[in-house]
Amino acid sequence: MKKTFLLAALCTFAFVFQADAQMNIKKFGISLGQDWDMLPGLSAETIAKKTNGRLSQDLESFFDLSNSSQYSSACDNPNVRLSLVFEPSRWKNVELHTSGVFIFNRMDAVYLYDNDNYGYSDLNIILYGNEIGAEAVLLRKVPLFGFFNQKSWNLYGGIGSNVGYQFGNYVSIRGHNSRLEPGRQGNFRDATHISDYTDVTNGVSTRVFAQAGLGITYFNRIELGLEARYGAGLRHNFSTNTDFTNLHSIAVNMKYILHNGMTTVERELRRIEREETRLTWEKRRKHAQGGW
Repeated sequence: MKKTFLLAALCTFAFVFQADAQMNIKKFGISLGQDWDMLPGLSAETIAKKTNGRLSQDLESFFDLSNSSQYSSACDNPNVRLSLVFEPSRWKNVELHTSGVFIFNRMDAVYLYDNDNYGYSDLNIILYGNEIGAEAVLLRKVPLFGFFNQKSWNLYGGIGSNVGYQFGNYVSIRGHNSRLEPGRQGNFRDATHISDYTDVTNGVSTRVFAQAGLGITYFNRIELGLEARYGAGLRHNFSTNTDFTNLHSIAVNMKYILHNGMTTVERELRRIEREETRLTWEKRRKHAQGGW
């Protein structure tokens, strides 16, 4: 019940931002990244639980040796984000980034090798899946420096959350188990091979995180950026179980800026300033010519 309540609370938080009602669309773009949405204590048993017990008997023979060891694990979550950035009209240097999130071929993998004087076994067990979702991130922009009165380098920092739907999940297992014949060194008996996959039910995910990044603007229209995240979340598969996750993420992004953030009055003042500067230089030029 507590996990269900927390999951509902995080999903609600993903879309609740008390920002100014007057929002202007400022940018749109794309992001390519890699998430490490790790299941704490990732192990073969953790992944096997996702199959609701259907793999228990198949894996028993791979854990009967005296020296059991997990020598490697991995979590790869390549993703694509399509983003639309809003700017509150009354909040200076604040942006709301909303995105559609697409994760394909997510992989949580465990690789094991067990051996003793009487045999050996190896096992690869991998949970694959896909996810589509929605995301909102509230960021504060800190202009650093630039040229011609334009701050082209900006730091970003803030908080965000996302919620997604998991589909196409399955567990792939591949292993080999052999035992030595008593008294005959090097001869094996009871060799067992396994290569199979089992479907896993669909599910939902949600995460909350802190985000920081750097953006560089070119020609007042194109922004290239780098971002990093750190946070936590929940991953739930229907009819099986719910797991907490630890999130680390990096991504590169490119956005197109629809406007430079100035109001009509500010743009008019900037035009007047440029005109006054031009007239001043013109007067100086004429004065210099008259002095010859």
